[in-house]
Amino acid sequence: MDDTSPPVTGRGASAAAGVMARQLAGGALVVLVLAAVLFGGAWVIGGDDAVSDNWVGVTVTLALFLGLVSAFIALVIAAFAGFVHEPWRRLWLPLATFPTVVGLVVLLEVLVFE
Repeated sequence: MDDTSPPVTGRGASAAAGVMARQLAGGALVVLVLAAVLFGGAWVIGGDDAVSDNWVGVTVTLALFLGLVSAFIALVIAAFAGFVHEPWRRLWLPLATFPTVVGLVVLLEVLVFE
């Protein structure tokens, strides 16, 4: 069986980019929520010593970095899809994820982890 489907171009490309951006943003949010649950659980159980300089701290830091990077990539892909005529109302999640996560990280740093 030969798969000779044509490459995705035009409207199909923006729709595919929009779907990819939504999936990336959703994945970033899942990773960030799981990291927050791990961090919060360790903090409640063991306090500051439970989250610094051990596998919990490293895992949460890595998850935060990966979540931010994938949210930024989703933002870039969503902007591309929007400029190539994907309806903007379908792109609200990937367009809002990165700025929201950055804002929350800044607020946490200022208010909690001074």
